[in-house]
Amino acid sequence: MEQIYKVGWPRNCNKLGHGENAVCAWSSSNLFAFTTEKEVNGYVKQFLNILNPNQPWDVFCSLYKGGRISCLKWDHTGIRLLSADSQGMCCVWTMNNHMSNVWSKKTKHCTELPGEYVLAVGWLHHGVRVLFHIDKMDVTSLYERFNRAEFKPSIMQYGGKHVDGYVAVTGTGLVCVKLLHSDNETTSCQVYLNVPCYQRLADVTFTSQGKIAVLMSDGVIEHYILFNELELVYDSEEAKLDINVNTLPSLPLKCASEEQIIYTVVSHAAFVSEESQDHVLVCLSGPTGSKFESWLMKKEVVQLHRSFQQSTVLSGSSPENTKSWKYVTQSSHLAKVLNFSVSSLTMDLSSSENKISQDSNFFSGLYIAVALSDNTVQILHRIFLSSRATHSLPETEGIRNTMSGKKMKVVQKSCVQHVTFSPISCAMIAMDSSAGLLLYKVFPWNNAQSLSPNLSSQALQQVCQLLLYCLFTGSEWWDVLLLVQQNDADKVMELVNTEMNKQPSSVQQILHSRFLSLKITLHQMSSDYGAADCHIKLLFDAISLVFRSLVRPPQQVTSEENDPAVKLQNIGCTSSETDISKLQQNVDTDPQSLLSMQQLIQWVADVTLYLLASVPYHIQSERPGSSLLKDRAWLSVLRELLVIIRVWGLLKSACSPIFHVLDENIEVLPHIFHLITLLWQTSGEDNQSKELPESLIKECYSVPSQIHIPPLETVTPVNGVLSHMRHSSGVLRFDFGQAQPDMAFFTRRKQRMDFVAVPGSSGKIDSLQRLYLGNKPHQDLKECTRCGIVTMYNSLAKPTVKVWDQRFVRSCLCGGLWRKVGPTGLPSSLNREGISSAANGKVADKFGITSQRP
Repeated sequence: MEQIYKVGWPRNCNKLGHGENAVCAWSSSNLFAFTTEKEVNGYVKQFLNILNPNQPWDVFCSLYKGGRISCLKWDHTGIRLLSADSQGMCCVWTMNNHMSNVWSKKTKHCTELPGEYVLAVGWLHHGVRVLFHIDKMDVTSLYERFNRAEFKPSIMQYGGKHVDGYVAVTGTGLVCVKLLHSDNETTSCQVYLNVPCYQRLADVTFTSQGKIAVLMSDGVIEHYILFNELELVYDSEEAKLDINVNTLPSLPLKCASEEQIIYTVVSHAAFVSEESQDHVLVCLSGPTGSKFESWLMKKEVVQLHRSFQQSTVLSGSSPENTKSWKYVTQSSHLAKVLNFSVSSLTMDLSSSENKISQDSNFFSGLYIAVALSDNTVQILHRIFLSSRATHSLPETEGIRNTMSGKKMKVVQKSCVQHVTFSPISCAMIAMDSSAGLLLYKVFPWNNAQSLSPNLSSQALQQVCQLLLYCLFTGSEWWDVLLLVQQNDADKVMELVNTEMNKQPSSVQQILHSRFLSLKITLHQMSSDYGAADCHIKLLFDAISLVFRSLVRPPQQVTSEENDPAVKLQNIGCTSSETDISKLQQNVDTDPQSLLSMQQLIQWVADVTLYLLASVPYHIQSERPGSSLLKDRAWLSVLRELLVIIRVWGLLKSACSPIFHVLDENIEVLPHIFHLITLLWQTSGEDNQSKELPESLIKECYSVPSQIHIPPLETVTPVNGVLSHMRHSSGVLRFDFGQAQPDMAFFTRRKQRMDFVAVPGSSGKIDSLQRLYLGNKPHQDLKECTRCGIVTMYNSLAKPTVKVWDQRFVRSCLCGGLWRKVGPTGLPSSLNREGISSAANGKVADKFGITSQRP
């Protein structure tokens, strides 16, 4: 375990903290939510905060006017947050216009339970569970390596589709289930569980049969821990929801039968997995410390009296099974436990898997992070409860007012209050008493390997498996990349690429976009220009789909073979014809639609010119576009697009790209198509090691003297923690509301290449619309949190081709989330309020942060 950074609040917010109960949650989309409190004029105000751990300074902060927030839970998509408080209010938070740093509360989806204290909440299960198998790392097929387990959704619609909704459990035993059909339509139902007294602890999990298991405890060691199973029955025709309650065996604690009881209260109790009710962890605390007990629910055959066994055999009935709790193990004595977090990585916890995990030193998903009162964080094995690592929080500097009114700097120990694992369990966030946020990377292997500057071959294989799991399930891979050093990025990419090439073509096609997105991040970590090639491939794939959809057949198409778009695609992949005029088809389309795509047509032509001008530099592998020269599939798409552009240019001249011709005797489009076809003929896997023909290199060498080559605009990597880690050593320090400059951007400005624009020299560029916005745009922008491309926040008022704009409303081209930024690239609210007010020392309730009062 190694600390990466710490984020603190502005110094004049010195009374900021968590109160008694800190609540945090980390989503599968790499969003982190947590609560803070601040004393203002004798009143305590509570805030809900949401941020991206890769850009922790850009935090959304909203004043919460209900009771004390007791629960936070993300849904399986990672973009909806459920909160519950001590006054019985359950709220659903969603992104405004799909911006990850601007959130709002959906009033229609809220639930009020007056007089109730909500102890636990959970989103209804969607019915998808993909297991990570340690013993199947050598299996070739990803579908066998990460198999989908049989798991029913909590409520199933016609066709097996799940119903969105959530469940809340209160201290009085009230269970409330609410279904979210649409923005305005909901269905709810409530039921009381049979509890003997007020309960202090609760947890919720889901079973493979589509049921909900509820754990409840009043905190008294001598009392049993209660378990109930809920079955939801929904009538879609009458829009009626019912809840059937079944009682499960209760759990008597082992220490309650001991003569000398040093533990006086059950401080924590939770299911080990959110998708299984068979394993429970119970934390017992007392004046001297705490310990954990591990329990498993097992099925046993009921042993009948021998006088009844004969009648059972004669009747032919099978013996009955009953469930009971079996004690497994307990941890050693610990300091008082404040909070603990269990890894959420879905794994097969069979005995064979545990043995392989021990032999291979691979423990990802098998950890428990425990926050202790002695200001340490301890990592335990969640099966054996043995200690794997211990880390003490560092001392921090604070400001204290003296009797004379002066301020003095003091060194004080910040106390850890809450710990939370990342979705893949390769990172952990600890929150201290001053509401500081500390990020740690947690190594899946033993500590001896983690001290090495470079990863061992076994560690590289383990990182590769985790990245493949992220690709297969769609989870965010940011926390896994924290383990990868800059020198190891190329090795990891080569391993993942080798595994992807072993997959069937259908699997490669499904994971193609995600794989390119992962390669973008890895290339940015290794500081090479391969990310530009992946950006071009992603954008070309999107443009080709739109262009094909605009191709209209001259008559009704009766089969796929007669579709002109399919014919053009096949021509680009098979035909060796170098004369573009012989490949033109009688294709019809809407001229008005073509005019709206002119900037994309122009960009395709500019990239083609740059690629041809780069052919003489093909030996320079670090140059943008070097991998495209040998990519036969991409060159086929390029040939197809050039044919479509040529046909459209004949239909309407305004759609043709604009070239600055230096030789009046040359016709640009036919000429560049001729050269691209020659380049396509020399590409492919069989020709990777062969040199390009001298005749082709000479022809491409003369292109800049015939046509002006527009410089290629590369995408600047996102200003995030992964970038800062490359240029800094030691623990990084950030402040909420104050973005740190990215040194990688200034490093790239010093690098000069022929036909490649200096980053930032052309001002802001809309990377999706391919529009130049100038050095000081007048409108807000949105930036991808994964790859860093920038586009306009509000697109064209009336786009002619809506499919292009709507394609990137929810997420970026690479699948990353959007964040709203101002014209200068900073978050829009920070650009207007946060930085200026922080500079003047006037950080009030908003702390210089994105703020909203619901």
